[in-house]
Amino acid sequence: MIKERILQFVDKKDLTNIIFLILFSLSFILSLLIFLTLTGNLSNLEEIDNVSNLISINFAIIVFLILISVGKIKENFDQRKFRSKFKVHFTLLFIFITLIPSTLITVFSLIFFDQGIKIWFNDKIKQVINGSKNISESYFNEHISNIKNDVLFLQSEINNEKIVFFTDRERLTEFLSYFAEIKDLEEAIIFEGTGQLLAKVGSFLIESETAPPLWSFLIADDGDIAVFPNNEKTKVRALIKIQRAIPTYLFIGKDVDSNVLGRVESVDNAANEYLNITKKLDSFQSQFNQLFIAINFLMILLSIWFGLRFSNRIIEPIMQIILDSEKIIKEDFSTRIRVFTGNNEFNILSNVLNKMLDILNDQKNKLLKAKEIINLRRKFTENIINNINTGIIYVDLNGKVLLSNKNSQEIFDKKITKDFLDNHNNIKQIIKKFNLDKIKNNEIQIKYLANYKLKFLNIKISEIIEKNSVKGFILSIDDVSELVSAQKHAAWSNVARYMAHEIKNPLTPIKLSAQRLEKTFIENKVNKKSILDCTDTIKRQVNNIQTLVSDFSNFARMPESVFKEVKLSKIIETQIKTIKILDNKIKFIYKNKFKELRINCDENQIGRVFLNILKNSYESSEKKNKVISVQVYIEKKLIVIIIEDNGTGFPENRDKLFEPYITNKINGTGLGLAICKKIIEDHGGEINLLDSEEYGGACVRLKFIRV
Repeated sequence: MIKERILQFVDKKDLTNIIFLILFSLSFILSLLIFLTLTGNLSNLEEIDNVSNLISINFAIIVFLILISVGKIKENFDQRKFRSKFKVHFTLLFIFITLIPSTLITVFSLIFFDQGIKIWFNDKIKQVINGSKNISESYFNEHISNIKNDVLFLQSEINNEKIVFFTDRERLTEFLSYFAEIKDLEEAIIFEGTGQLLAKVGSFLIESETAPPLWSFLIADDGDIAVFPNNEKTKVRALIKIQRAIPTYLFIGKDVDSNVLGRVESVDNAANEYLNITKKLDSFQSQFNQLFIAINFLMILLSIWFGLRFSNRIIEPIMQIILDSEKIIKEDFSTRIRVFTGNNEFNILSNVLNKMLDILNDQKNKLLKAKEIINLRRKFTENIINNINTGIIYVDLNGKVLLSNKNSQEIFDKKITKDFLDNHNNIKQIIKKFNLDKIKNNEIQIKYLANYKLKFLNIKISEIIEKNSVKGFILSIDDVSELVSAQKHAAWSNVARYMAHEIKNPLTPIKLSAQRLEKTFIENKVNKKSILDCTDTIKRQVNNIQTLVSDFSNFARMPESVFKEVKLSKIIETQIKTIKILDNKIKFIYKNKFKELRINCDENQIGRVFLNILKNSYESSEKKNKVISVQVYIEKKLIVIIIEDNGTGFPENRDKLFEPYITNKINGTGLGLAICKKIIEDHGGEINLLDSEEYGGACVRLKFIRV
């Protein structure tokens, strides 16, 4: 297992990683060694000097580590792949996370260290150290001063009694002993320049180590006192010359207090060590600063290495998921995301994605089956649509053709393009106005010229509704040219029979009146009254024929409608006034709360419709108190007009009243309501004949599209 891990580590590039770790460990050990050296024996200046070499080696290693890290980052940048970018971002994140606190710590450490150095090596501390050293020197100088006083006192006493002392050596020895005891002298000796010993007190021996140096004799010969300590400064000795013909010298010695001497020595050593450190302070501080900077670099480099290594562990699973996802993009839902070892988030993610893929694969299979069924239904529907005689065109809300069947192209005798309806504004306008809630009449009939042949096309419009909104329209187109031709033939046959019958009726009285006139003139029995009756009958019947022909002419050639926006109230009120001229006793009930309502219409034709309906209501009642009610109200997007009267009402076969020449009036032509219906349908409206529940007569309901 360990061997496999090592091989895996080496395989993943990574002699570079091994070199990095070795160099990092070496740099860390050097940094630790430098720290221990700097914080060890500070008095050993040679070791501190050697630290500079270690720091140089350490920085050289750090430079190699930086080059390795920069090379790794540059390699990731140059690849410009997702994994590299993510790795770089991840590494940069680690760098920033480490850089900011480590740099702050380094900066504050340097500041703290610098301030500490300034505190411990400031002028006040130096003054204290120098003061301590001066105190120790003063103590030693005091001993020198005391021994000088002692030796001068002895010299003075001996010089005053030199005749006595030098003639009686025992007395001289007693004097030295007494004085040595008083002055706390350890040693005292009087000797001649020839080396002859005259008197001695204590264990003083004239040996090479303790003998006065030659320079002291020169000083003594000049009349001064020569004072000198021993090498350990445990004793202080003084040499002075005594006035005598033969050169004679007094040599005394005095011990220094060992406790005080030890403390003075400690102060001197500490002061000397402090002064030595002060001399190397700048170098010491610089080395410590370099150590802090080196450690900071090591922290950053370690974070880079950890960032790259740690990002690999995150990116490798992500990259594997991306590679597997690329297969899924190609609709290969049988692909499975690799499940990673370990109980981690990537393993959970892989399992979740695989479950999603199972669902997608199952849904894909269901969709494919549904697609097959839809295709079969589509082909079935297309076969039905293409084999029926009706033309089918599917258009959007803007009147653009989205779909058409083969028969629609045969009916129009041309290819049905997307912009086909742009050349048929009548159909397009009806589509824009069309709404099943607005008007029930969703059929129109148009004339179409195809290859010099006039066709009559019946177009039925229906909505395509999806989610409660209209998405488009279906146009069902039937070629009713033959049917229209047959209807016209039948209609004209009926018209011809009706015209023949209607014209024949007045011709009989005209013929009889003419025969009567002829007989009157033949028999020469002129009777003025009889002649006037005959001529009156002829004129009346001719007027009837003229009225019949005039109505027929108006019905046969309806003028083209000229549409414009008009106030509905204006049209209705104008026609009410016209009827009131015929009979001012008639009672009109006019209710209209919407005086500003406007409709898009031919004002003359709609006025003719209202005049015809109001006139029929007036003529249908033989009562003296005739009542006509006109009401206007709004129903959704429609304008509804109800006209009622108290006349005789409509017959049971009221639907036939819209057919030409069908009437229930004695002198009616049967063309009025037929003309009204045609005008209303041309305006996209609707007319219904009902019974009036309120007034007991007729009720006519009109519907128009509101502007």
